[in-house]
Amino acid sequence: MSTKQMNSSVTPLHEAAASEDSASLHAGQGGASAPADTEMWIGDARTTAKAEIDAYGITQSDAARGIGVSATTLYRWLRGDYEGDNSAVARKVQAWVDTRAEARSLTLTPAGLDMHAGMVVTDEVMAALAHAHATGDVVLVHGRSGAGKSHALGRYAAGRAGVHAITATAGVTSLGGLYGRLCRALGVQARYASTLAAEDAILERLEGRQALLVVDEAQHLAAPLLDALRVLRDISGCGLALVGDDKIRMTLGRCPQVTGRIGIRVALGVPHRDDVTALMAAVLDRTPGKSETRAGNDAVAGPGGLHALRRLLARAFMLARAAGRDEITADDILSAAAAALD
Repeated sequence: MSTKQMNSSVTPLHEAAASEDSASLHAGQGGASAPADTEMWIGDARTTAKAEIDAYGITQSDAARGIGVSATTLYRWLRGDYEGDNSAVARKVQAWVDTRAEARSLTLTPAGLDMHAGMVVTDEVMAALAHAHATGDVVLVHGRSGAGKSHALGRYAAGRAGVHAITATAGVTSLGGLYGRLCRALGVQARYASTLAAEDAILERLEGRQALLVVDEAQHLAAPLLDALRVLRDISGCGLALVGDDKIRMTLGRCPQVTGRIGIRVALGVPHRDDVTALMAAVLDRTPGKSETRAGNDAVAGPGGLHALRRLLARAFMLARAAGRDEITADDILSAAAAALD
């Protein structure tokens, strides 16, 4: 079923509820029986909720979390045997369905902003990851924000087995915190009596499995934690990819045992002009014109790199949508670029 078909199969509840006055919306809260029209509205709410759940393959547990009720309450309400305030649940369901419908209408997914096929940076990063994966080597990928590192990592991991990726943050300041992230990525128990027990579990999952351990945003890790990753790699024989911004080089300067094992370094700067053209062409479904390409190159040259280019294309896409068009024009690109400068 297409998105358009699914959208058309779900009727926004505000249309069914538009005729309800505030008194009928709160009917039953004082013990009085709800009037017939309110009962009909609640019935429509059930039908709409079931349609939304079925159309998008949502579990009742996930739906209940989104609506803000317990799974048991939603289950009984959908069956029609809930003994609590049915109107209150219906109002929450209405808000949930309408919010989801609005999000679908504003989604940027059709714009194709996650396109990365044919980009130089993606091929370069994926080649380094493949080397580490195959040989058990250590590779370092570093560069400014928006250089295309994380997207390349995601694309590589999606098409390979044995890739275990974590994202470091400023909160990962201890060996226990690092091992906790690794345990979750490896699918093993996250709580152990000691860091040694956690380390043993991690090594057991990595050894002899042609594994690749990927650490994104690795610039957040202190030198002892980077060295701990090196030890895990040395013992298990897995590949190790350290990925982050240029600040990671300063920390690695205090980790000679790590730097001495780096087999490939990939330093990324301002995105290549060919990558700008490739990403814009994938989104526009045509070769961008000179003025559009110039706007794209100006975007990646500033803070954010490819992130800035995607924001530019997203704004252009929304301008086209607002004008009732599916195609992004050069005027949309230039207007979006001008708005970014204001």
